[in-house]
Amino acid sequence: VGIVVLAGIVYGLVSLVRGPAEPTAEETTAAPTPCATATVAVSEVLPAASKVTVNVYNATDTSGLASKTATALEKRDFTVGKVGNDPVGKPITGVAQIRFGPKAALQAQVLLLQVPGAEMVELQRGGKKVDVAMGDTFNGLAPQEDVDAQLAAPTPVASGPGCPSS
Repeated sequence: VGIVVLAGIVYGLVSLVRGPAEPTAEETTAAPTPCATATVAVSEVLPAASKVTVNVYNATDTSGLASKTATALEKRDFTVGKVGNDPVGKPITGVAQIRFGPKAALQAQVLLLQVPGAEMVELQRGGKKVDVAMGDTFNGLAPQEDVDAQLAAPTPVASGPGCPSS
């Protein structure tokens, strides 16, 4: 009996020193690829205003609002397309509507910085043009310094092959 106990102890010590003969399931499973979070400025993610074409529409009774807003957007480097009364023809009781297709989501975000409080309306249409239709509570574009501060604000962004896709 003493020899069996001694043999068991020797076997246990050898196993501890050598490790198991066969790798375990945990050892054969590849380590997950890391997902890193970097901090970037919003301006690094969104296109520049000069790359955004916007149609400017007036959905209010205020004469000249679309033209005045189009001029202000041009001064901020936006490319202005059509300017006039809102072709949808329905009143907007809020600040504004920003209308865009799936390929223009980032362009719409750039415009939203200029028109805070606007309702984002995704439409099934192609292209990267966006529309802004000013509503009853529109009081002008956001102050440029507020827009600049938001563009410079650091934002965490997950990157790397191990990150979940959204």
